[in-house]
Amino acid sequence: MTDKQTRVSLKGMTDEEKKQRKAQQMKEYMNKRRKEDPVFAEKQREYNRNRKNLRYSTDEEYREKTKIQNKNKARDNVSYKQKYEELLQTMKID
Repeated sequence: MTDKQTRVSLKGMTDEEKKQRKAQQMKEYMNKRRKEDPVFAEKQREYNRNRKNLRYSTDEEYREKTKIQNKNKARDNVSYKQKYEELLQTMKID
């Protein structure tokens, strides 16, 4: 059985709280729709991919930020790999 959602009164809320509530509801709706509709999810991924590519090609600040994030991620991956190899060496039974 599904849980019935009760409606919350908007009278006592400030404009900011109403805006946050609406944003949260939209986020939940979009997550549910992406989960249930693979065609919609693929369209969303394609839209995001195109938007990021456009932004990367036109916005210098975004490009630099992305390069820094990628460099940090690569460095983290190398350190994780080293830790994993050390862990494997310590677990090795001779």
